Amino acid sequence: MSYSNQQFIPSSFTDLFKDPTRAYSKASEPFEVILERYDLCEDMAQMLYQPSLNMMGSMNITESDVVERTLKGLLINPEIVNSAEAKWIVQRMCELLDWDIADLPVVLQKLQADFLNDAPPNP
Repeated sequence: MSYSNQQFIPSSFTDLFKDPTRAYSKASEPFEVILERYDLCEDMAQMLYQPSLNMMGSMNITESDVVERTLKGLLINPEIVNSAEAKWIVQRMCELLDWDIADLPVVLQKLQADFLNDAPPNP
């Protein structure tokens, strides 16, 4: 059995590659692509763990402020991670930090919409 067949990818991530309107839709990308994207996003969430704690301590800001700043930072470069992946990374980061932010998916959706509305139009 190959390494890729033994890798666990949570459904919260694989769902990013499925049509949410169809209950049993197939993924839009091959497993290898999803695995590669998952590895990148999981690594980013792990990497953001300590800087998030440092940001709270040095800037004297709340968990929600860290979430907002982190999401905005991820959304700046959509060629690295798309908006769905950015939201997943922030959710995973909060999970790793054991932060319980009420209605986090709703908060992330609103922050994303606000960010996109404030973004300058593409030339």
